[in-house]
Amino acid sequence: MSFAAPLPTVYLLLTLICAAGLGLLLLRPGAARAGAVWAVAALLPLLAAMTSALSGQARASQTLSAFSAQPVTVVLVNPVEGGTDARPVTLNTNDAACLERKLRLMTPTTRASLQVPGLAPIPLTAATTLEGQLPPQTITEALEVRGDLSCGILREEKK
Repeated sequence: MSFAAPLPTVYLLLTLICAAGLGLLLLRPGAARAGAVWAVAALLPLLAAMTSALSGQARASQTLSAFSAQPVTVVLVNPVEGGTDARPVTLNTNDAACLERKLRLMTPTTRASLQVPGLAPIPLTAATTLEGQLPPQTITEALEVRGDLSCGILREEKK
């Protein structure tokens, strides 16, 4: 068990203790100064945010611990005049997760390109289809939450 695992629980307990303290101060008017009530009330959102962030980090770490990072080969298929343009691409886990997120979030007005070193740019549109298996959405989101997702191979295009 890592040191970070109990932190969300500790912050949750601190948040609950702070909320209980504020409740007691508000139940007994005059027992505390306004500054103390204000300080405890101001501390609650901070503790709640820390609890939420640490819980998200712990869940992301747990999700990624069961995932085996391996290069994946996929084929990106784009419709062109008179047929389709199919291009095979081998991507590492980070780049594959970036591609998964980009394809999932594509809209009819979104245009981007995949810039793989050694290959011509591959256009990505809402009509782009994929043959092969990218990392699941949960893995992509866990990489995002941990701050490990770096999408240097994707370029947004302006219309």
